Amino acid sequence: MRINTNVGALTASRNAFVNNIATENSMRKLSSGLRISRAADDAAGLAVASKLRTQSRSLSQAAANAEQGNAMLQIAEGAAQTIQRIIERQKELITQKLNATSSTSTTTTINAEIASLATEASRIQSAATFQGMAVFAALSFQVGDGDGASVNQVAVTATLTQTPLSGTSTLADADTALDAVNEVLSNIGAGQNVLDYTVQNLKSAVVNVRAAESTIRDVDMAEEMATFTRNNILTQAAQAMLSQANQGSQGVLQLLR
Repeated sequence: MRINTNVGALTASRNAFVNNIATENSMRKLSSGLRISRAADDAAGLAVASKLRTQSRSLSQAAANAEQGNAMLQIAEGAAQTIQRIIERQKELITQKLNATSSTSTTTTINAEIASLATEASRIQSAATFQGMAVFAALSFQVGDGDGASVNQVAVTATLTQTPLSGTSTLADADTALDAVNEVLSNIGAGQNVLDYTVQNLKSAVVNVRAAESTIRDVDMAEEMATFTRNNILTQAAQAMLSQANQGSQGVLQLLR
């Protein structure tokens, strides 16, 4: 029997240390809900999970961009519809003025209203802005997490180029102005449809990317709890054996009596 080196106690102490570290790791994972709560848990997995998190955040912003773009187009649509109604009224006035029963005074009044409506249409067009930007323009919305414009951007031609009507305008001029407004409304509607589908696709992509990240970063609580219970029992057993190993050395005293 040897007392200078208690191999049993050293072995039990080493096992208690290892089991205690494993128990602490399980506690950290269970309390955080993360399988990778530090780089040492899975360095390669952490790199992949970080890339997925970055991608999901970029896709979420792309979805927000598309939603803001749709809001911008709604402002343009509302303004264009108002201008359309103004031109319709102007055409109505031109038709009235061309009638043989219209007197000089009536014509003068009609021309004044046409001019007033033209001024308001121009004002509405220039005042239609979103965060200080003109909504009647060639618009481009970033809706992807890459740099390729052809893949990650949605372009909408919302330029309104109708000619303001005046007292000398004809019915043909009014029709031309209406065609211009109808064209921009058509472009706006097409752009809104594209952005609606884009938002749906982006939100679906965000869910899928986050789910992929979860499989790498998040802990399986049931499995980790089983691991924690096992390690906790082993730690207690190692401590008990360490106590027994220390008591074993007391047997030497029996030989000295």
